[in-house]
Amino acid sequence: MITILGNLSMTGRQCDDAAPSAPKERKVLALLLFNYARAVPVHLFVDELWASDPPKRARTALQTYVLNLRTRLARDLGMPASRVRDEILVTRSEGYQFQLEGHPFDLHEFLRLVDIGDKAIVNGDDVKAIEVLRKAEGLWTGPILPDVEHGLPLQSEIARLEQRRTVAQELRIESELRLGRHRELVSELSMLALRHPCHERYHEYLMFCLNRLGHRVQALEVFRSLRHSLVDELGLEPSVRIQNLQQEILESRVASCVSLS
Repeated sequence: MITILGNLSMTGRQCDDAAPSAPKERKVLALLLFNYARAVPVHLFVDELWASDPPKRARTALQTYVLNLRTRLARDLGMPASRVRDEILVTRSEGYQFQLEGHPFDLHEFLRLVDIGDKAIVNGDDVKAIEVLRKAEGLWTGPILPDVEHGLPLQSEIARLEQRRTVAQELRIESELRLGRHRELVSELSMLALRHPCHERYHEYLMFCLNRLGHRVQALEVFRSLRHSLVDELGLEPSVRIQNLQQEILESRVASCVSLS
């Protein structure tokens, strides 16, 4: 099993972890895994490993790191070196590619499940979407690669994947809202809003759930907390969309008070 949705690891029947311990080799492997469906060009490795100050023999150094990775994979996974070279960590004209056929990989499985979830939503099957998207979320064991140093290329890959995770999570929450699971979502959304004080959608979902459950005061407090964070940290007012939701909640509260008087 290969994992990057958390710590970097490569486990198999004959080893606990075949991932290298040397920092630069871990960076090379991480970049290969993020781009498992395509070859990684040499210049991208150079940018990741040395940024704007590569050594004169950067290409030779990269070849050494790749050779070390192949040697370790052959030893720890119990494979002939020739097979690793020809079938797993292969040389391409523009660089190198890590081929994953037959090797379970959490990133590949995450993207596969998210694609199934997206199609289920398009087809109006919220129950299936929730099921597969929750499975996708469950593959994450923590922040992406906290045990690997991040150069600019890896930072870019991580930011892109984090955004994909957030979008998938939002789609799953919206499916649950369509099924009326407001009460079940309050705890999760409260935690997400606390962890992401400037994330409008999490706060919007939480306000919507609380209002549906009759907790209008708490819903308005969520808006006030969001506005405070946005103004203090970014100098921005909440979007028109969430301001409209606040106004709807205020008006429903006023209407309720009038009906009771």
